[in-house]
Amino acid sequence: MRYRFPKEKDTPFSSYKRQKRRYEIIKPYLGQNSVGAEFGVYKGGFGEFLLPHCQKLYLVDPWYRAGPYWKTAGAVSSRVDAVRDILQVYKDDIHKGTVEVVVDFSYNFLSTIKTPTFDFIYVDSCHTYESTVRELSLSLPTIKPGGYLMGDDYDPDPASKQYGVYRAVQEFVSCNPVKLVLVSSRQWVVRLA
Repeated sequence: MRYRFPKEKDTPFSSYKRQKRRYEIIKPYLGQNSVGAEFGVYKGGFGEFLLPHCQKLYLVDPWYRAGPYWKTAGAVSSRVDAVRDILQVYKDDIHKGTVEVVVDFSYNFLSTIKTPTFDFIYVDSCHTYESTVRELSLSLPTIKPGGYLMGDDYDPDPASKQYGVYRAVQEFVSCNPVKLVLVSSRQWVVRLA
């Protein structure tokens, strides 16, 4: 696999090593020739691992549009540079129609999808309980039968900032025809019936 982004980034959570580790955990659920989406793209590198599994990959993040919700997301921040970098790295894939970069919130994007479209959706966006509940609920009708909802930051520690993801996923699994099939190193995978 070629990796077109810098292997060392400004934060440990976006490093090549961490992205590769979480990819190896979810890889068995990505399939081949899939239609997938990643919510919460940040600076882009994780999509490089998802792309070889996809005939179409949607990279969805509000980036600079998240300003009112995220202090570092203003138009003068590196978020605009991140979008430019992603568009440059994926320009051939965008031209071929394999990648679509969506600068918007996941729930706005999901509201445009009217049929089961995705083989998988990977959620790594806001990490709050309310936001994750909304994403899971809106994602459910857009995933094909037997498809997967998966994501990062599954932490059962109530003192953790990511506890909201854990709580939302647990409630989602208990209230829908889905099954939690994997929890490993903060990664979670839910399979639809």
